[in-house]
Amino acid sequence: MSSDAVQKQLLPPVSATGRTLGLTGLCLGTALIIMEANVINVAIPAIRTDLHASQTGALWAVDAYTLVFAALLLSAGRLGDRIGARRGYLTGLGLFAVASIACSFAPSTGMLVLGRVCQGLGAALLAPAPLTLITRTFTATAERTRAVSVWVSMGGIGFMIGPFIGGLLVDTLGWRSIFLLNVPVAVATGWLVARNVKEVPLQRVSFDIRGQAIAIVGLAATAWALVESSVAGWLDPVVLAALVGGIVALIVFVAAQFSWARHGRQVLLPPAIIAARPVLAGLLGGATYNFSLYGMLIVYTFNFQQLRSYSAFQTGLAFLPLTVAATLVSTFLSTRFITKFGPRTGLATGMTLSAIGLVLLTVASAPYWLVAVGFCVFSFGMGLSAPAQTLAVMTFAPDQHKNMGSSALNTARQTGGMIGVALLGAIVTTDPVSGTPIAIAIAIGTCMIAAATALRLIPRETIRTDTSQRPGHHSRERIPGGGEEGDEQMPRQ
Repeated sequence: MSSDAVQKQLLPPVSATGRTLGLTGLCLGTALIIMEANVINVAIPAIRTDLHASQTGALWAVDAYTLVFAALLLSAGRLGDRIGARRGYLTGLGLFAVASIACSFAPSTGMLVLGRVCQGLGAALLAPAPLTLITRTFTATAERTRAVSVWVSMGGIGFMIGPFIGGLLVDTLGWRSIFLLNVPVAVATGWLVARNVKEVPLQRVSFDIRGQAIAIVGLAATAWALVESSVAGWLDPVVLAALVGGIVALIVFVAAQFSWARHGRQVLLPPAIIAARPVLAGLLGGATYNFSLYGMLIVYTFNFQQLRSYSAFQTGLAFLPLTVAATLVSTFLSTRFITKFGPRTGLATGMTLSAIGLVLLTVASAPYWLVAVGFCVFSFGMGLSAPAQTLAVMTFAPDQHKNMGSSALNTARQTGGMIGVALLGAIVTTDPVSGTPIAIAIAIGTCMIAAATALRLIPRETIRTDTSQRPGHHSRERIPGGGEEGDEQMPRQ
């Protein structure tokens, strides 16, 4: 293929309609893999009955997906650099669809967990690509900010609508249908992306196999200890050994990344990413976002189904205030708020509001109207913090590591979600009445830490776009640590 043909293939679509359709496909795929993290929650009782699953087996059916998703994201980002972000997206989407079919026909808990592992692998291949493709397609600052905010918001809506869709399908077509639904959505998504999104330039990058192995061991051991603690107890020697071993492995992973990078080796997580203080705040915000959201949903799934005897569909309906509030915030407020005030204020405000919402959820026997109000306030905060954490990472990550910054943020989110389900789920399964306030209190603490970290580490002066100006004309503002930035490139640290 000639150089002209290659360049033509890599150019972004010139049609505004094509860019919109491509963004729609990228949003649908992200919403699909994020929804998959919790759509299964309301189906846990049906799965336990049908497959004779144990309590820990049911938790693994939820957490196996997020464990693999989190553990492989950084390597998947590297693979996307080598084969192309668009190709990585379509490959992951195809694997995710095939794994969904396998899950729908799983004859046992073990096979279901294996199918969920394969879904997680497909999701890991897909997840790093959209942000890279969006930032390459939408080159103007205002368009890029809006596109990123829409993409992040759609992912959040996809997650929050999961319980409603899951409950509806479980009570009408059975729990296996929640996996079959993925197939037509994946086909439509693949068609939109294949036709309307162009490939980005390939990069020659190497893989950090040793770092990946250490990360997998650390995350897997930690997740196993947290899940098994719900049955064996926190003082069980095997649980304690796995928990300590997992934490030590993760510490060794971070230390090794710094050491190997100093010696010129290609590493899984470039130290320059987490050395940038605003990026670190964004990563912590992402981990906290999923920790509190995933954890709260698993806690209140048990609350609704075990304490209040709700059916799967009733449980899905009970979570609707989350979805409605998230949709309203994403549609009417989040983009404008973040554009005007920047990621620092957005992340701190969002996490604080989420903590306030969680306070209303600490009493397991609270009347439902109070729970609904808590859901709305919590979701309002999540709607502000989601785009804020993304923009914090992508604004302040070093230019040469922006793709890896996207993967690091996704890794932080999914790791937080995995730990949230395992830890808070283990707490609440032992005793939903006394476990609910303990689990929610932990989530409140993490939100407040994330808010304080954002105020401490993200500078006050950030990107602002004057949307009141005429179309195609955007304001320039001085970025901390750099000069003036225009529309032609991502902000520099």
